[in-house]
Amino acid sequence: MDDLRIVLLLIGATVIGGIYAWGRFQARTRAPGKRRIPPSVRQRPGEAPDDSLVEQELERMQETMSDRLPEEPPAPAADIEKLLVISVVSGSDQPFSGDVLARAFAKNKLYFGDKSIFHRLVRQAGEDVSVFGVANLFKPGDFGTGDLNDFETAGITLFLELPAPIDGLQAFDDFVQTAERLAVELGGQLQDRKHCVITHQSLMLQREVLARSRLRKPLTA
Repeated sequence: MDDLRIVLLLIGATVIGGIYAWGRFQARTRAPGKRRIPPSVRQRPGEAPDDSLVEQELERMQETMSDRLPEEPPAPAADIEKLLVISVVSGSDQPFSGDVLARAFAKNKLYFGDKSIFHRLVRQAGEDVSVFGVANLFKPGDFGTGDLNDFETAGITLFLELPAPIDGLQAFDDFVQTAERLAVELGGQLQDRKHCVITHQSLMLQREVLARSRLRKPLTA
């Protein structure tokens, strides 16, 4: 009997010790700041990061980009006076033929006139006024009598002088759009005065410069 009593006491002590240890373990896992994150909540590769991490990364990227961005080009004088030039040059060994040029000029409402070149005309005070001109790329720069049947050239040049007889931005937009349409219709490419290819993006940057100059223009009494 004494041996049986001792065995029962040992078993009871073991059970009580196990219950105590389990209770301490549960309390420790539930303590503030020491909660375990279940595997289903942990971020795995390919999952969206935490919002706070996203904000930190965006701020870091913005700081990096601001260090790399070029400085804004200085705005030109308020009363801007500028001569803009865009050439449409043949992209092949074949020059633009006169009949193709005549159709393109007519389609874009460019009319032969002063200085034996073609013009974009507006009517002001009962007279036709030139907004911008289209000349032959090669000297002497004209189109002779305007009869293009036997004419050919490897390029043409559009030029716009600011201030224009109409709103500057309106004149610039018409000038650029006409040059781009002519390039498509003639199968040519746009070039600047240095014979470098002009992109639409670079032309839009010029437009921004022009727009900023207008904002800085002083009011006249």
